[in-house]
Amino acid sequence: MKIYNDLTAIYKDEFFTDCHDGDVVTINEQDGNPKVVNVNIKALSDLLYINSDFLHGCTVKYYRDNNGKPEVQHDCDGILIVRYQNTDYLVLIEMKSDYNRDNIKKAEKQLAASYFRIIRHLMPLRDFNCYACKVCGVIISLPVTTEIKRDIRNKKNTNRPLARFEQQADHFIRQEKPYMLDDQKVGFGKLAIHPQYYMTSLPVFHVDANMGSTDVDIYRYLRRL
Repeated sequence: MKIYNDLTAIYKDEFFTDCHDGDVVTINEQDGNPKVVNVNIKALSDLLYINSDFLHGCTVKYYRDNNGKPEVQHDCDGILIVRYQNTDYLVLIEMKSDYNRDNIKKAEKQLAASYFRIIRHLMPLRDFNCYACKVCGVIISLPVTTEIKRDIRNKKNTNRPLARFEQQADHFIRQEKPYMLDDQKVGFGKLAIHPQYYMTSLPVFHVDANMGSTDVDIYRYLRRL
């Protein structure tokens, strides 16, 4: 991909992997002792993989730990730029072990912060149009637990409203359109940042993973955007 040549003319090439149809990218979970160790993504088109060291190594030490909203210092496990059917996609990927409220909430912060941080490196590129690019986040974890499914079912059966986290889990279970993560939930709009540098509404998919290694068809989700 031309964007690989453009980025590696500026940054060290160790952060980037240029892939073509048939190549496989492996993204590893960065936290210690994970249940979901890695995911394997097979390229069906031109694809650029940006590893987590790029965001982490370039800028993490300069950001404030706000301990609240927004938490700009976070980064995700990997970023893909995919050229598929004449469209460019920017895909932010975060892996978690268990599906629970704390993990999903943290993943949302990591996806939002990663978009803010990667877009500043992509916007100056002359031949890459960020505004024409479709963007999504992908959270990969073990499936929604039986307990969460039971609580959702019981509330629906008794006409009780679902909490935000339960609405999101119910959305992921049905595997339809992406869940829309509004900036109100992560708070980048509170900073003195031009809206072009953060997602006011980020489409987010959830992928059920296996213990250990999981193969993910990322194109299945790109077709839904």
